Amino acid sequence: MTKELLEKLCCPIDKHDLDANIINEGEGGEILEGLLSCPECNRYFPVIYGIPILIPDEYRDESMEKPLLKKWGYELTEGEDSELPLLEEKTE
Repeated sequence: MTKELLEKLCCPIDKHDLDANIINEGEGGEILEGLLSCPECNRYFPVIYGIPILIPDEYRDESMEKPLLKKWGYELTEGEDSELPLLEEKTE
């Protein structure tokens, strides 16, 4: 995913701009791994192999995302208004 594409993406749920935490960049600044998050609804969307995973909550699988998020230093917490656990950065 290019940084130009990142600037055009928005939260698929509430259409707010997404914050980006780039974990791994390839040649030419291509984003290979990262985490997009919506500051409004607190949902997160991983970028895996350069592909932003922007799918609705009901189609997401926490068990597939959890190991990757843990590797990146994040934990999931239960959200009050969402079936999808929300993201919380680890504080050590």
